[in-house]
Amino acid sequence: MAQGRQYQDTVFRAYMNDADRLRDVAGALHGRTYAADEKIQIMTLEGTFLSQLKNDISFLIEGCYLILLEHQSTWNPNMALRCLYYICEQFRTLVEAKKLYQSVKIKLPAPEFHVFYLDENDVRESHLLNLSDAYMIENGKGFLELTVLCHNIAYDSGKKLLQKSQALHDYSFFVACVKKNIAQGVERAITIRTAVRYCRENDIMKNFLELHESEVIDMVNFEWNQKDFEEAVREEVREEETSAFILGMLKEKLPLETIARVSKMSVERIQELGRMHSLL
Repeated sequence: MAQGRQYQDTVFRAYMNDADRLRDVAGALHGRTYAADEKIQIMTLEGTFLSQLKNDISFLIEGCYLILLEHQSTWNPNMALRCLYYICEQFRTLVEAKKLYQSVKIKLPAPEFHVFYLDENDVRESHLLNLSDAYMIENGKGFLELTVLCHNIAYDSGKKLLQKSQALHDYSFFVACVKKNIAQGVERAITIRTAVRYCRENDIMKNFLELHESEVIDMVNFEWNQKDFEEAVREEVREEETSAFILGMLKEKLPLETIARVSKMSVERIQELGRMHSLL
């Protein structure tokens, strides 16, 4: 693992920070095999004093493709905009500013944007996300476009991309093991260690897990704690929005049964909320 990595990195970021695995993924995405002597240059944005941008994985392959890989637990509709930020920063680091004003054409590696997410409820294996989807004009593409190819890698042995890429298959399988154990109510620390041991014994991410087992356990623990925190924040926001909605209906003197049906909250809880705000 690269020096200076923090446990707050994701397992995906740490696991894919490897030239051979990136050749494997690039080959699966491009429908070909990249040989071991075809050069990989990892260019992941790490965040600096001048720029706080930090992405998951960026790499040049044979100097002509600049591939950006991002990982999400669930699909995010803002990934095209985020990728625009990333590629601008990547080109800024690749090209000296003074060359922009010279008459010689600057040669650029062709950028590609791929997002991998894990959603068992999404039947799509892949789909496109365009920056223009967010434009505030109807049926208009504007003058700037950026397209992201989104891949749902929630584990399924029949998925084409997972069949083509051993690295993506193994990562997806490992995450599925962790999720399965957590769903069974096993203590989280035991769950993660069990998943790591099972995958090592079955040659899934074996070399990586043997070298970085304790780090992986810490990273997965951090990721799941972060998910719990984010879900708690979302739940708090949902409760606040529901409470404001109910208070508005109470002010309009709507029947309690109607409010309960619309808000899916019990009459008793609505009465309690109304009394707290002197509306009942």
